[in-house]
Amino acid sequence: MISVVIADDEPLARDELTYLLKQCEDIEIVGEASQGTEALEKILALKPDVAFLDIHMPNLDGLTVARKLLEVNQTIMIVFATAYDQHAIQAFEVNAVDYLLKPFDEDRVLKTVERIRHRFSSPNNNSENEKLNNSLVELLKKVSGESVSRSVSQFQAPIISKLAVQGEDSIVLLDPKDILYVYRENRDVFIKTSIKVYLTKYSLQALEEKLASYPFFHAHRSYLVNLNFAQELVPWFNGAYTLILNDEERSRVPVSRAYVKALKDVLEI
Repeated sequence: MISVVIADDEPLARDELTYLLKQCEDIEIVGEASQGTEALEKILALKPDVAFLDIHMPNLDGLTVARKLLEVNQTIMIVFATAYDQHAIQAFEVNAVDYLLKPFDEDRVLKTVERIRHRFSSPNNNSENEKLNNSLVELLKKVSGESVSRSVSQFQAPIISKLAVQGEDSIVLLDPKDILYVYRENRDVFIKTSIKVYLTKYSLQALEEKLASYPFFHAHRSYLVNLNFAQELVPWFNGAYTLILNDEERSRVPVSRAYVKALKDVLEI
């Protein structure tokens, strides 16, 4: 079994990640924490194989917790979770340290588990983890501003001006600013504008990365919404909400209860 500790100050986010990880039979969640100091104490005491750390936590943030952990344990696997730090996300990805973008996507979590399994089962697991974590230590220093040798701009996602999608008889180049929302139905992903709905070859995760420079929010496991079109946030049921857009159709996008707090934070509600 692969032992895991989850640290996140949002109970709904912890519950969502716990639920997704429990779908994997070889993952055992041995502890949870709601703030940085508690996370550090629990992880040092329980000695899990993997620590899932939210970057934004009270007392100690996830980056500080990670640095302190790596001072005493060079073999622990660390996965970061964040809703905002795009430059940090890019940096972690470049350095082969995994991350999860909040709100969590089931497919992305499963990919993370596969990476953990691969590293866990490697015959050189400890030495590989030490090598990777040494790189992480240096990266954490840079991200936290202790030793900046590269500017943040190197980690920022490139801004795309057009997004290519398949039209009826041609390739259509969409301006991301015109996209109302993106949604997934079964295996298909669609892009909705005020004029038309387009089928796209991109996955929801790929579109989220491509649109990272625009105000898109992952409001539901199957929806990305352009917050520039947001007009009303209406309670639905069981803690979930509906986001009503200001297009002529007054399009409605579901907001899962696990993502409501993050959306309210972004909208400063």
